[in-house]
Amino acid sequence: MISFLNKHKKIIFGFTVVIFVIGVFFGLGAYVFSWGDYSSVAQVGKTKIPYETFRTQVNRVMKNMREQGAESEISAVMEKTVNREVLREMIMEEVLAQEAAKLKLYVSDFEVAAEIQSTPQFFMEKSFHPAVYVRTIWDNFRMTPSQYEEWRRKARMGNKLKQFIYSAMKAAPDEIKDFYAENKGKPGEFEKKKEEYAQKLRQKNFMEAANYMLRQTAMKTEIKSYLEQIEKRAGGEA
Repeated sequence: MISFLNKHKKIIFGFTVVIFVIGVFFGLGAYVFSWGDYSSVAQVGKTKIPYETFRTQVNRVMKNMREQGAESEISAVMEKTVNREVLREMIMEEVLAQEAAKLKLYVSDFEVAAEIQSTPQFFMEKSFHPAVYVRTIWDNFRMTPSQYEEWRRKARMGNKLKQFIYSAMKAAPDEIKDFYAENKGKPGEFEKKKEEYAQKLRQKNFMEAANYMLRQTAMKTEIKSYLEQIEKRAGGEA
C-alpha cells in the first residue's frame, strides 16, 4: 500500500493547489469521532465541511487515479485510505485558514481574481473565458463561482500563513555548518554547498514549526469527524 501511495502521490493530492513548501503536515492529533446529521463530513471549530464537497473531491481524485492507469491497483482498502487522506487535507486547509484569520492575514478579491484569470483550465483561445470558468468549476468541483472563489480564498490564506512562518525561519552560520556535518557533507565543499544546505535547514525548521503550530491548534480547536459513522451507515444500507 505504501508503494502504491508513493507511486500515485501526485494524483492523490492533485486536487489541491501546490503548497509553498512541498510536504504534508502531520500532527493534527486524533479527531473527535461523533454523530452528525451527515450533511457534513467534519467540523473544525464552528465551521462545517460539507459531505457533498468531500465526495466531489474524493471522486475527482479517484477519477484522476483511474485515468493514470491505477484501476487494477485500487481496492476497497485503498478507497478508504484516499477518503481519509482527502479529509485530512480538507481539515488541514480549514485549520490553516482559521489560524491565518486570527493573525489578520488577508486575501483580497484582486488576488483571487488574478489566480482564476491566470488558470489555463479556464481559457478559451489563450485567454480567460467566463463561461468556460463557470462550466469547468461545476463539472470538476460541483461549485458555483462564489463557492469556488471562497475555497480559493481559504487556500490562499493557508498559503500566506505558511509563507509567514517560513519567512521567520533563520539559519545562523554555525547552525548551517552543524547541519552540513550532520548530513555527512564533505568539509572541502561546504562553501560551495552552503546556500543549498541553508535552504534545507530553513525548510526543516519550517516543517517543525508548522507541525508544532498545528498540534497546538488541534489542542485548542475542536475537530470532529463524521466520516466513520457515515461509512458505517452506508455499509449497513448496502
